[in-house]
Amino acid sequence: MFCPQCRMEYRPGFTRCSDCDIPLVDHLAADLVSPGDTADSAYVAVATAQGQLDADQMCSFLEGNGIPAVIQGEALRNVYGIQITGIATLQILVPEELASTARDLLRKADRGELAIDAEDGEISDI
Repeated sequence: MFCPQCRMEYRPGFTRCSDCDIPLVDHLAADLVSPGDTADSAYVAVATAQGQLDADQMCSFLEGNGIPAVIQGEALRNVYGIQITGIATLQILVPEELASTARDLLRKADRGELAIDAEDGEISDI
């Protein structure tokens, strides 16, 4: 189990990060591409989040739909603790070739145009 914010690893049985007080995840999908490597990997910003929770939710949603996503900008927030609208915002980055699909999914989710099928967990348009 890992904390998606501070990236600390926990033993099985733990469910929340003791430092960040957020739910742990089974694996860190963002490990495939670190935020520092995104320029070389043709990643582009598809959304902006004002808080870590919003950023984590967007990344989880995109990754759940098969789109790798990373958060860029959290270092300023973690080092200086800045959380003012427009300053130290977090960018959600995805591979350039999946950017259009990611934006479309986020737009539909924001408008409430997606439904999750309880039987198979598939997301579909309403």
